[in-house]
Amino acid sequence: MKSKRIFKERNLLLIVYSLIFLFLIFQKAIYSPDTYSYLNAMPYRHLGYVIFVKLFSLVFGEYFNFAVVVFQSLFCLTGIHFFFKKVSVLLQLTIVLKCLTLIILFFPLFEPLSVANNVCPEGISYPLYLLFVTLNLEFLFNDNSKILKYIFVCFLALVFTRGQFMFSSLIFTLVYIVKHKNHILKSGHPSKLLFLIAMPIVVVLGEMSYHKLKDGIFMTTPFGFVNTSTSAFYVSNSNDKNLILNTDDRALFESCYNSLAEQNLLLSQNKAKNYKNQYLHYQKKLTAICNRTIHESGKDYYLKKNSSISEKTKYLHAKAFYDTEKTCKNLTFILITQNFNKWIQLYAANVLHGFHYWLIFIVVVFSFLFSSVKLLFSYKKTHSLLFIFSSLSILNAMISALFTYSIPRLLFYNYALIFLCFVILIVLAKQELKRRTIKS
Repeated sequence: MKSKRIFKERNLLLIVYSLIFLFLIFQKAIYSPDTYSYLNAMPYRHLGYVIFVKLFSLVFGEYFNFAVVVFQSLFCLTGIHFFFKKVSVLLQLTIVLKCLTLIILFFPLFEPLSVANNVCPEGISYPLYLLFVTLNLEFLFNDNSKILKYIFVCFLALVFTRGQFMFSSLIFTLVYIVKHKNHILKSGHPSKLLFLIAMPIVVVLGEMSYHKLKDGIFMTTPFGFVNTSTSAFYVSNSNDKNLILNTDDRALFESCYNSLAEQNLLLSQNKAKNYKNQYLHYQKKLTAICNRTIHESGKDYYLKKNSSISEKTKYLHAKAFYDTEKTCKNLTFILITQNFNKWIQLYAANVLHGFHYWLIFIVVVFSFLFSSVKLLFSYKKTHSLLFIFSSLSILNAMISALFTYSIPRLLFYNYALIFLCFVILIVLAKQELKRRTIKS
Protein backbone atom coordinates (compact mmCIF):
# COMPACT_ATOMS: atom_id res chain seq x y z
CA MET A 1 0.00 0.00 0.00
CA LYS A 2 2.81 2.40 0.91
CA SER A 3 4.75 1.59 -2.28
CA LYS A 4 1.64 2.31 -4.36
CA ARG A 5 1.19 5.69 -2.65
CA ILE A 6 4.85 6.57 -3.26
CA PHE A 7 4.56 5.51 -6.91
CA LYS A 8 1.41 7.60 -7.32
CA GLU A 9 3.04 10.64 -5.70
CA ARG A 10 6.13 10.27 -7.88
CA ASN A 11 4.05 10.17 -11.07
CA LEU A 12 1.96 13.12 -9.96
CA LEU A 13 5.09 15.15 -9.23
CA LEU A 14 6.52 14.24 -12.64
CA ILE A 15 3.36 15.51 -14.33
CA VAL A 16 3.40 18.77 -12.35
CA TYR A 17 7.10 19.34 -13.06
CA SER A 18 6.59 18.63 -16.76
CA LEU A 19 3.68 21.04 -17.07
CA ILE A 20 5.56 23.82 -15.27
CA PHE A 21 8.67 23.19 -17.38
CA LEU A 22 6.70 23.38 -20.63
CA PHE A 23 5.00 26.56 -19.47
CA LEU A 24 8.30 28.21 -18.56
CA ILE A 25 10.20 27.40 -21.76
CA PHE A 26 7.43 28.89 -23.87
CA GLN A 27 7.80 32.20 -22.05
CA LYS A 28 10.33 34.70 -23.36
CA ALA A 29 13.64 35.39 -21.65
CA ILE A 30 13.47 38.50 -19.48
CA TYR A 31 16.22 41.12 -19.60
CA SER A 32 16.28 43.32 -16.50
CA PRO A 33 18.64 46.30 -16.03
CA ASP A 34 21.09 44.06 -14.12
CA THR A 35 21.32 41.57 -16.98
CA TYR A 36 23.64 43.69 -19.10
CA SER A 37 26.14 44.19 -16.28
CA TYR A 38 26.56 40.40 -16.13
CA LEU A 39 26.76 40.05 -19.90
CA ASN A 40 29.46 42.74 -19.90
CA ALA A 41 31.27 41.17 -16.90
CA MET A 42 31.37 44.42 -14.96
CA PRO A 43 33.90 44.45 -12.07
CA TYR A 44 31.17 44.87 -9.45
CA ARG A 45 29.43 41.59 -10.40
CA HIS A 46 30.16 38.23 -8.76
CA LEU A 47 31.89 35.71 -10.98
CA GLY A 48 29.29 32.91 -10.83
CA TYR A 49 26.64 34.28 -13.15
CA VAL A 50 29.18 36.13 -15.31
CA ILE A 51 30.89 32.81 -16.13
CA PHE A 52 27.49 31.15 -16.63
CA VAL A 53 26.21 33.66 -19.23
CA LYS A 54 29.60 33.89 -20.96
CA LEU A 55 29.75 30.10 -21.31
CA PHE A 56 26.17 29.82 -22.58
CA SER A 57 26.72 32.69 -25.01
CA LEU A 58 29.82 30.96 -26.39
CA VAL A 59 28.19 27.52 -26.71
CA PHE A 60 24.66 28.40 -27.85
CA GLY A 61 25.18 31.66 -29.73
CA GLU A 62 21.90 32.94 -31.18
CA TYR A 63 19.97 30.35 -29.14
CA PHE A 64 21.38 31.83 -25.91
CA ASN A 65 18.04 33.08 -24.54
CA PHE A 66 16.22 29.78 -25.06
CA ALA A 67 19.14 27.74 -23.68
CA VAL A 68 19.31 29.87 -20.51
CA VAL A 69 15.56 29.57 -19.91
CA VAL A 70 15.62 25.78 -20.45
CA PHE A 71 18.60 25.28 -18.14
CA GLN A 72 17.34 27.60 -15.41
CA SER A 73 13.87 26.02 -15.53
CA LEU A 74 15.29 22.49 -15.24
CA PHE A 75 17.74 23.51 -12.53
CA CYS A 76 15.05 25.29 -10.49
CA LEU A 77 12.74 22.28 -10.67
CA THR A 78 15.63 19.98 -9.69
CA GLY A 79 16.48 22.10 -6.63
CA ILE A 80 12.82 22.29 -5.63
CA HIS A 81 12.39 18.53 -5.97
CA PHE A 82 15.35 17.54 -3.81
CA PHE A 83 14.53 20.08 -1.11
CA PHE A 84 10.87 19.06 -1.11
CA LYS A 85 11.66 15.35 -0.80
CA LYS A 86 14.13 15.94 2.03
CA VAL A 87 11.84 18.11 4.20
CA SER A 88 8.88 15.84 3.47
CA VAL A 89 10.75 12.93 5.01
CA LEU A 90 12.30 14.86 7.90
CA LEU A 91 9.02 16.49 8.96
CA GLN A 92 6.68 13.69 7.87
CA LEU A 93 4.50 16.20 6.03
CA THR A 94 0.88 15.39 5.30
CA ILE A 95 -0.51 15.59 1.76
CA VAL A 96 -1.99 19.04 2.44
CA LEU A 97 1.29 20.38 3.85
CA LYS A 98 3.21 18.87 0.94
CA CYS A 99 0.94 20.68 -1.52
CA LEU A 100 1.31 24.00 0.33
CA THR A 101 5.08 23.60 0.50
CA LEU A 102 5.28 22.92 -3.22
CA ILE A 103 3.11 25.92 -4.05
CA ILE A 104 5.43 28.19 -2.07
CA LEU A 105 8.51 26.63 -3.69
CA PHE A 106 7.00 27.10 -7.17
CA PHE A 107 5.98 30.72 -6.49
CA PRO A 108 9.32 32.32 -7.58
CA LEU A 109 9.06 30.64 -11.00
CA PHE A 110 6.03 32.73 -11.93
CA GLU A 111 5.23 36.44 -12.03
CA PRO A 112 6.24 38.80 -10.57
CA LEU A 113 9.65 37.14 -9.93
CA SER A 114 9.88 34.73 -12.90
CA VAL A 115 13.36 33.68 -11.80
CA ALA A 116 13.67 30.87 -14.38
CA ASN A 117 13.03 33.23 -17.30
CA ASN A 118 14.96 36.21 -15.96
CA VAL A 119 18.54 36.37 -17.25
CA CYS A 120 19.80 37.19 -13.77
CA PRO A 121 21.54 35.23 -10.98
CA GLU A 122 18.32 34.15 -9.23
CA GLY A 123 17.74 31.56 -11.95
CA ILE A 124 20.65 29.50 -10.65
CA SER A 125 21.11 30.86 -7.12
CA TYR A 126 17.59 29.73 -6.10
CA PRO A 127 18.14 26.03 -6.90
CA LEU A 128 21.71 26.23 -5.60
CA TYR A 129 20.39 27.56 -2.28
CA LEU A 130 17.78 24.80 -2.02
CA LEU A 131 20.39 22.16 -2.86
CA PHE A 132 22.84 23.67 -0.35
CA VAL A 133 20.24 23.47 2.43
CA THR A 134 19.23 19.94 1.36
CA LEU A 135 22.82 18.66 1.33
CA ASN A 136 23.48 20.13 4.76
CA LEU A 137 20.32 18.52 6.14
CA GLU A 138 21.52 15.20 4.73
CA PHE A 139 24.94 15.69 6.36
CA LEU A 140 23.53 16.72 9.75
CA PHE A 141 20.65 14.28 10.18
CA ASN A 142 21.90 11.23 8.29
CA ASP A 143 25.56 11.63 9.33
CA ASN A 144 26.54 11.36 5.67
CA SER A 145 30.14 12.60 5.59
CA LYS A 146 30.55 11.63 1.93
CA ILE A 147 28.27 14.53 1.04
CA LEU A 148 30.75 17.13 2.31
CA LYS A 149 32.47 17.50 -1.07
CA TYR A 150 29.12 18.27 -2.69
CA ILE A 151 28.34 20.80 0.05
CA PHE A 152 31.65 22.50 -0.69
CA VAL A 153 31.05 22.69 -4.46
CA CYS A 154 27.46 23.87 -3.97
CA PHE A 155 28.54 26.54 -1.47
CA LEU A 156 31.22 27.85 -3.82
CA ALA A 157 28.77 28.07 -6.71
CA LEU A 158 26.10 29.68 -4.52
CA VAL A 159 28.24 32.42 -2.97
CA PHE A 160 30.06 33.08 -6.23
CA THR A 161 26.59 33.79 -7.63
CA ARG A 162 24.92 35.58 -4.69
CA GLY A 163 27.23 36.93 -2.01
CA GLN A 164 24.35 37.39 0.45
CA PHE A 165 24.70 33.71 1.43
CA MET A 166 28.33 33.94 2.54
CA PHE A 167 27.51 33.31 6.22
CA SER A 168 24.79 30.66 5.71
CA SER A 169 27.27 27.83 6.24
CA LEU A 170 27.99 29.06 9.77
CA ILE A 171 24.44 28.17 10.85
CA PHE A 172 24.91 24.53 9.85
CA THR A 173 28.36 24.56 11.44
CA LEU A 174 26.83 25.74 14.71
CA VAL A 175 24.21 22.97 14.66
CA TYR A 176 26.95 20.44 13.94
CA ILE A 177 28.88 21.66 16.99
CA VAL A 178 25.78 21.47 19.19
CA LYS A 179 24.96 17.96 17.98
CA HIS A 180 28.46 16.64 18.70
CA LYS A 181 29.44 18.94 21.57
CA ASN A 182 30.21 16.07 23.93
CA HIS A 183 32.79 14.56 21.57
CA ILE A 184 33.53 17.36 19.11
CA LEU A 185 37.30 16.83 19.48
CA LYS A 186 37.14 13.10 18.78
CA SER A 187 36.37 10.64 15.97
CA GLY A 188 37.14 12.83 12.98
CA HIS A 189 34.91 15.73 14.02
CA PRO A 190 37.74 18.33 14.12
CA SER A 191 38.58 17.79 10.43
CA LYS A 192 34.92 18.09 9.43
CA LEU A 193 34.51 21.18 11.57
CA LEU A 194 37.60 22.75 10.08
CA PHE A 195 36.29 21.95 6.60
CA LEU A 196 32.99 23.73 7.31
CA ILE A 197 34.71 26.77 8.81
CA ALA A 198 37.19 27.03 5.92
CA MET A 199 34.55 27.21 3.18
CA PRO A 200 33.89 30.99 3.44
CA ILE A 201 37.65 31.64 3.44
CA VAL A 202 38.08 29.67 0.21
CA VAL A 203 35.23 31.65 -1.37
CA VAL A 204 36.86 34.98 -0.53
CA LEU A 205 40.26 33.88 -1.89
CA GLY A 206 38.63 32.49 -5.03
CA GLU A 207 36.71 35.70 -5.64
CA MET A 208 39.82 37.84 -5.15
CA SER A 209 41.82 35.62 -7.51
CA TYR A 210 39.10 35.96 -10.16
CA HIS A 211 39.26 39.76 -10.01
CA LYS A 212 43.06 39.63 -10.16
CA LEU A 213 42.93 37.57 -13.35
CA LYS A 214 40.10 39.56 -14.97
CA ASP A 215 40.60 43.11 -13.69
CA GLY A 216 44.20 43.14 -12.51
CA ILE A 217 43.35 43.83 -8.85
CA PHE A 218 43.36 41.26 -6.03
CA MET A 219 40.05 42.29 -4.45
CA THR A 220 36.63 41.09 -3.40
CA THR A 221 33.69 42.10 -5.59
CA PRO A 222 33.43 45.88 -5.14
CA PHE A 223 29.81 46.76 -4.47
CA GLY A 224 29.08 45.62 -0.92
CA PHE A 225 30.03 48.81 0.90
CA VAL A 226 28.70 50.99 -1.91
CA ASN A 227 25.33 49.42 -1.14
CA THR A 228 25.81 49.58 2.63
CA SER A 229 26.76 53.24 2.51
CA THR A 230 23.42 54.08 0.86
CA SER A 231 21.44 54.07 4.11
CA ALA A 232 24.36 55.81 5.86
CA PHE A 233 24.28 58.63 3.31
CA TYR A 234 20.49 58.81 3.55
CA VAL A 235 20.57 59.59 7.30
CA SER A 236 23.67 61.83 7.14
CA ASN A 237 23.90 65.60 7.53
CA SER A 238 26.31 68.20 6.19
CA ASN A 239 28.25 68.52 9.48
CA ASP A 240 29.43 64.91 9.16
CA LYS A 241 32.14 66.09 6.77
CA ASN A 242 34.05 67.49 9.76
CA LEU A 243 34.68 63.94 10.99
CA ILE A 244 36.10 62.75 7.67
CA LEU A 245 39.87 63.21 7.67
CA ASN A 246 40.86 61.44 4.45
CA THR A 247 40.92 63.88 1.51
CA ASP A 248 39.37 61.50 -1.04
CA ASP A 249 36.71 60.30 1.41
CA ARG A 250 35.75 63.86 2.27
CA ALA A 251 35.64 64.99 -1.36
CA LEU A 252 33.38 62.11 -2.34
CA PHE A 253 31.12 62.64 0.68
CA GLU A 254 30.63 66.33 -0.13
CA SER A 255 29.97 65.56 -3.80
CA CYS A 256 27.40 62.86 -3.00
CA TYR A 257 25.77 64.76 -0.14
CA ASN A 258 25.28 67.90 -2.22
CA SER A 259 23.87 65.88 -5.09
CA LEU A 260 21.47 64.02 -2.78
CA ALA A 261 20.37 67.30 -1.18
CA GLU A 262 19.61 68.79 -4.61
CA GLN A 263 17.46 65.74 -5.45
CA ASN A 264 15.66 65.72 -2.05
CA LEU A 265 17.06 62.28 -1.31
CA LEU A 266 17.96 62.74 2.37
CA LEU A 267 16.09 61.64 5.47
CA SER A 268 16.15 65.22 6.77
CA GLN A 269 14.10 66.22 3.69
CA ASN A 270 11.57 63.43 4.16
CA LYS A 271 8.27 64.74 5.55
CA ALA A 272 6.98 61.32 6.65
CA LYS A 273 6.34 61.17 10.40
CA ASN A 274 6.99 57.49 11.08
CA TYR A 275 9.89 55.26 10.11
CA LYS A 276 7.75 52.86 8.10
CA ASN A 277 6.86 55.61 5.63
CA GLN A 278 10.37 57.01 5.79
CA TYR A 279 11.67 53.57 4.89
CA LEU A 280 9.22 53.21 2.00
CA HIS A 281 10.49 56.53 0.64
CA TYR A 282 14.07 55.27 1.05
CA GLN A 283 13.22 52.00 -0.72
CA LYS A 284 11.62 53.86 -3.61
CA LYS A 285 14.63 56.16 -4.02
CA LEU A 286 17.42 53.66 -3.27
CA THR A 287 18.48 53.20 -6.89
CA ALA A 288 18.76 56.97 -7.33
CA ILE A 289 20.80 57.27 -4.12
CA CYS A 290 23.08 54.27 -4.63
CA ASN A 291 23.53 53.59 -8.34
CA ARG A 292 22.97 56.99 -9.89
CA THR A 293 24.63 59.10 -7.19
CA ILE A 294 27.12 57.32 -4.90
CA HIS A 295 28.30 54.72 -7.40
CA GLU A 296 28.51 57.06 -10.39
CA SER A 297 30.08 59.90 -8.39
CA GLY A 298 32.73 57.61 -6.95
CA LYS A 299 33.56 56.07 -10.31
CA ASP A 300 33.82 59.48 -12.01
CA TYR A 301 35.93 60.93 -9.18
CA TYR A 302 38.50 58.14 -9.25
CA LEU A 303 38.61 57.92 -13.05
CA LYS A 304 39.60 61.58 -13.14
CA LYS A 305 42.08 61.18 -10.29
CA ASN A 306 43.77 58.13 -11.82
CA SER A 307 43.69 59.39 -15.41
CA SER A 308 47.43 60.08 -15.30
CA ILE A 309 48.23 56.42 -14.61
CA SER A 310 49.60 54.74 -17.73
CA GLU A 311 47.41 51.67 -17.56
CA LYS A 312 44.75 50.18 -19.79
CA THR A 313 41.23 51.61 -19.62
CA LYS A 314 39.88 48.28 -18.32
CA TYR A 315 42.23 48.40 -15.34
CA LEU A 316 41.40 52.06 -14.63
CA HIS A 317 37.68 51.32 -14.57
CA ALA A 318 38.21 48.36 -12.23
CA LYS A 319 40.43 50.49 -9.99
CA ALA A 320 37.78 53.24 -9.92
CA PHE A 321 35.19 50.73 -8.68
CA TYR A 322 37.66 49.33 -6.16
CA ASP A 323 38.65 52.77 -4.82
CA THR A 324 34.98 53.76 -4.57
CA GLU A 325 34.33 50.61 -2.53
CA LYS A 326 37.17 51.45 -0.12
CA THR A 327 35.95 55.02 0.31
CA CYS A 328 32.37 53.87 0.91
CA LYS A 329 33.65 51.41 3.50
CA ASN A 330 35.33 54.25 5.39
CA LEU A 331 32.31 56.53 5.08
CA THR A 332 29.85 53.84 6.15
CA PHE A 333 31.43 53.41 9.59
CA ILE A 334 31.79 57.16 10.14
CA LEU A 335 28.26 58.09 9.05
CA ILE A 336 26.54 55.23 10.89
CA THR A 337 28.44 55.98 14.10
CA GLN A 338 27.58 59.66 13.89
CA ASN A 339 23.89 59.10 13.04
CA PHE A 340 23.33 55.77 14.75
CA ASN A 341 19.86 56.41 16.23
CA LYS A 342 18.42 57.45 12.88
CA TRP A 343 20.23 54.68 11.02
CA ILE A 344 19.20 51.85 13.37
CA GLN A 345 15.55 52.85 13.16
CA LEU A 346 15.73 52.89 9.38
CA TYR A 347 17.53 49.53 9.40
CA ALA A 348 14.94 48.00 11.75
CA ALA A 349 12.13 49.23 9.49
CA ASN A 350 14.00 47.69 6.55
CA VAL A 351 14.26 44.29 8.27
CA LEU A 352 10.62 44.33 9.37
CA HIS A 353 9.42 45.24 5.90
CA GLY A 354 11.04 42.09 4.54
CA PHE A 355 8.65 39.90 6.53
CA HIS A 356 5.61 41.84 5.22
CA TYR A 357 3.50 41.19 8.33
CA TRP A 358 4.22 41.56 12.05
CA LEU A 359 2.83 38.08 12.72
CA ILE A 360 5.36 36.45 10.39
CA PHE A 361 8.21 38.41 11.93
CA ILE A 362 7.12 37.51 15.47
CA VAL A 363 6.75 33.82 14.62
CA VAL A 364 10.18 33.62 12.96
CA VAL A 365 11.91 35.46 15.82
CA PHE A 366 10.07 33.32 18.38
CA SER A 367 11.12 30.20 16.44
CA PHE A 368 14.72 31.31 16.57
CA LEU A 369 14.71 32.18 20.29
CA PHE A 370 12.74 29.09 21.31
CA SER A 371 14.90 26.68 19.30
CA SER A 372 18.11 28.38 20.47
CA VAL A 373 17.19 27.90 24.12
CA LYS A 374 16.15 24.30 23.51
CA LEU A 375 19.40 23.47 21.74
CA LEU A 376 21.42 24.94 24.61
CA PHE A 377 20.17 22.17 26.88
CA SER A 378 19.60 19.21 24.58
CA TYR A 379 19.91 18.35 20.91
CA LYS A 380 16.75 17.26 19.10
CA LYS A 381 16.13 17.01 15.37
CA THR A 382 12.91 19.03 15.41
CA HIS A 383 14.45 21.87 17.39
CA SER A 384 17.48 21.83 15.10
CA LEU A 385 15.29 22.13 12.01
CA LEU A 386 13.39 25.00 13.57
CA PHE A 387 16.67 26.73 14.42
CA ILE A 388 18.09 26.23 10.92
CA PHE A 389 15.00 27.47 9.08
CA SER A 390 14.44 30.48 11.34
CA SER A 391 18.14 31.40 11.46
CA LEU A 392 18.51 31.28 7.69
CA SER A 393 15.41 33.45 7.28
CA ILE A 394 16.53 36.05 9.83
CA LEU A 395 20.13 36.09 8.59
CA ASN A 396 19.12 36.69 4.98
CA ALA A 397 16.66 39.41 6.00
CA MET A 398 19.31 41.18 8.10
CA ILE A 399 21.99 40.96 5.42
CA SER A 400 19.63 42.14 2.69
CA ALA A 401 18.51 45.06 4.85
CA LEU A 402 22.12 45.96 5.61
CA PHE A 403 23.41 45.90 2.05
CA THR A 404 20.37 47.09 0.16
CA TYR A 405 16.61 46.89 0.82
CA SER A 406 13.96 44.29 1.64
CA ILE A 407 12.33 43.24 -1.59
CA PRO A 408 11.00 39.80 -2.66
CA ARG A 409 13.83 39.39 -5.17
CA LEU A 410 16.30 39.10 -2.27
CA LEU A 411 14.10 37.35 0.29
CA PHE A 412 12.02 34.79 -1.65
CA TYR A 413 14.64 32.08 -1.06
CA ASN A 414 13.35 31.51 2.48
CA TYR A 415 9.59 31.75 1.97
CA ALA A 416 9.22 27.96 2.16
CA LEU A 417 11.50 27.85 5.21
CA ILE A 418 9.35 30.42 7.00
CA PHE A 419 6.26 28.35 6.23
CA LEU A 420 7.97 25.26 7.64
CA CYS A 421 8.70 27.20 10.85
CA PHE A 422 4.93 27.56 11.29
CA VAL A 423 4.50 23.84 10.58
CA ILE A 424 7.14 22.79 13.13
CA LEU A 425 5.71 25.07 15.83
CA ILE A 426 2.23 23.59 15.30
CA VAL A 427 3.67 20.05 15.51
CA LEU A 428 5.53 20.90 18.72
CA ALA A 429 2.41 22.51 20.21
CA LYS A 430 0.35 19.40 19.44
CA GLN A 431 3.00 17.16 20.97
CA GLU A 432 3.12 19.28 24.12
CA LEU A 433 -0.67 19.32 24.39
CA LYS A 434 -0.79 15.55 23.95
CA ARG A 435 1.90 15.07 26.59
CA ARG A 436 0.05 17.22 29.11
CA THR A 437 -3.22 15.43 28.37
CA ILE A 438 -1.65 12.03 29.01
CA LYS A 439 0.08 13.35 32.14
CA SER A 440 -3.14 14.74 33.56
